Amino acid sequence: MDITMVIFRPNREVLSLTIDSLGRVRGEFTRLWLLVSGSGGDREIVDDLVAGSKMAAQVVVRHRFDNLGFASGNNWLMEDAFALGAGSVLVLNPDMCIEHGALSRLLAYADTDGQLALYGPSLRRLDAIGDETARFDSAGIGWSATGRHWDVRQGRPWSVVEGRISDVAGISGACLLVSRRVHSAIVASTGWFFDDAFLAYREDAELGIRARRLGVGCRVVETEGFWHRRTVRGYRRGQELPDLLGARNRFIMAWRLGIGRPGWIPMVLCRDLVVILAARFLERSSWPGVTSAFAIHRYIRYGRVRGR
Repeated sequence: MDITMVIFRPNREVLSLTIDSLGRVRGEFTRLWLLVSGSGGDREIVDDLVAGSKMAAQVVVRHRFDNLGFASGNNWLMEDAFALGAGSVLVLNPDMCIEHGALSRLLAYADTDGQLALYGPSLRRLDAIGDETARFDSAGIGWSATGRHWDVRQGRPWSVVEGRISDVAGISGACLLVSRRVHSAIVASTGWFFDDAFLAYREDAELGIRARRLGVGCRVVETEGFWHRRTVRGYRRGQELPDLLGARNRFIMAWRLGIGRPGWIPMVLCRDLVVILAARFLERSSWPGVTSAFAIHRYIRYGRVRGR
């Protein structure tokens, strides 16, 4: 198993926790592929952390001054990982921490389950370490009647049945296990793995719907050992870039999926209108996201994938 990670404007404190945890489990994966988007100083932060992790020989670092985004960046890294013989790839956020043995358990559970599916572990909130009321960060992706996706069990008290596997509508992109067979099936049928049009945010939710259309499942494995220090949770607003991209990508998803977009159509359309009005008159920082989505709607609509 290889691991891919896209890093944009790294927070040294948060990223150091992730790199340190991977250094402690370096025997459980083959290569760590890193794409650093940003300045030379950002690259130096990553290089310093990798050098102190005792896994430098396993790390491939790529640096770009432009930002390919989460979707395109991981697509690029995954292609090269599979080209060099990886049997599976774990797409990982730079704000995750993994305990010893967790990667091996996840891979073993997925292999035993044996389905043509995307897999992901139950994620525990990192800020709940040492708290008796430790809580879920995600147990997969669900959808509301208004066409908004959410993380299953987010914020609920942490409790898992080790090894239990459940079907869900999608897997969080924070920690997503992709086999070579599944990657090939999705790319061959739709032309891409993550949709490059999304840049970041919502691309994992769209992937889940597109994969299921093609007969590829989404399966969450209940297991210990995967921690996520998330800054954007649930329906919270107030962060300019996530809010802008969230508004933009809602409409990109609508045009990509067409009538296959989850939710009850009247409520979905009402929510679309609310998002437009809110971005125009209340959350003005999100308005460029809405206008950019409409500017490319023909490209998105006519590039729609019509799976079964």
